[in-house]
Amino acid sequence: MPSLRVLVVDDNDLIRQLVRLIVESGGHVAVEAESAEIALEVAREDPPDVWVVDEVMPGMMGSELIRALRGSPDARLRSAPVIGISGREGADRELLAAGANAFVPKPVEEQALLSALVRAAPAARGRGGTPPGLPA
Repeated sequence: MPSLRVLVVDDNDLIRQLVRLIVESGGHVAVEAESAEIALEVAREDPPDVWVVDEVMPGMMGSELIRALRGSPDARLRSAPVIGISGREGADRELLAAGANAFVPKPVEEQALLSALVRAAPAARGRGGTPPGLPA
């Protein structure tokens, strides 16, 4: 599988580092953003192939970020594969309802995240992809 550029959005520095290491262990490139607002700025300049988005963040929540992506006038953002992550009960439903393609619970397990990335890859490459709401 070709390398993906993955934008990791989480306000917790340790979680971002862990997810970055997992993404890189799978042969992909990770870009980090500590908030949804920063992630949107980064994506406007150079949209990632896949997003990994935490639900609980100060300011814009992950589900709000996903809704903003899905409603974007930019087709690259609107159709971007998104993997939601969270340790909060019920967050999976909120992220998937907002339009996430997959959900991986925290604590994030390496194989679960890498599997979700593999499943997101076809959508990232414009060849179909994981139907919305399909769990990782």
